[in-house]
Amino acid sequence: MTDWIALIEEAGRWRALSVDGTGAITGSRTNPSPRPLLPQTDPQTEVVLAAASVGLETRALPCTPLPEGAWPVAEIADRALPALPGLLQTQPRDPITPPEAARIAGILAGAPQFDGVIWICGATALWAHISAGEVVSAARAGSAAILAGLGAELDAGTAFDAALSDALSRPERASRDLGALALNGQSERAAGAVLGLELAATRPWWLGQPVLALSSPTAPGWGEVCLRALQSQGAQVTLGDGEAALIAGLAQARNR
Repeated sequence: MTDWIALIEEAGRWRALSVDGTGAITGSRTNPSPRPLLPQTDPQTEVVLAAASVGLETRALPCTPLPEGAWPVAEIADRALPALPGLLQTQPRDPITPPEAARIAGILAGAPQFDGVIWICGATALWAHISAGEVVSAARAGSAAILAGLGAELDAGTAFDAALSDALSRPERASRDLGALALNGQSERAAGAVLGLELAATRPWWLGQPVLALSSPTAPGWGEVCLRALQSQGAQVTLGDGEAALIAGLAQARNR
């Protein structure tokens, strides 16, 4: 039985997740537009909204992932709905989308003392430094999106490990491995090279830090690849369920 609905815009796609009283997802629908996803027979059905392009003012870091005061309201498909705003790091300028903020809130709901880094492994990855219940700083990377643009599969194996190691120690070799993709379709080497460059650029975020990697529906299976990559570097990393974190964060918002 549906208790509430989460309406989410992520990577240009709208999703409506039906959630029961225990927090379990009982149904999921997608559409390019939010209107068909809103309840039509019962307009009073409760909706919690997490959307990236509804014109809400972003909240500047450092801050908690969820607003602490009054919640803004967004007009979506002629409905006034409570909305979760995104976050923004101003220097350098890196946005955190509302679904990402919800995932961070969901992690902190279950582990309020977490102090470390949350790595959301989506098409465009987010590295978020968390301390004292706040998002302190953030960095973005686009490894999965780059690979998708190159037509490479998100593979990991022996060739992946070698290319990852090369990119971390000899970044100039990354173009060689990307060339291997163009010539003979070696997706593993391309994935290792691109992710290795991301890990080299974000080394201060994971070296000596506890890292929680979260899966994301924008890059299915990529979270497991990211976990493998960081584990190979001896990092303190675990893999979490990004969808469960999203619902936990929105449930916390709903309870407020």
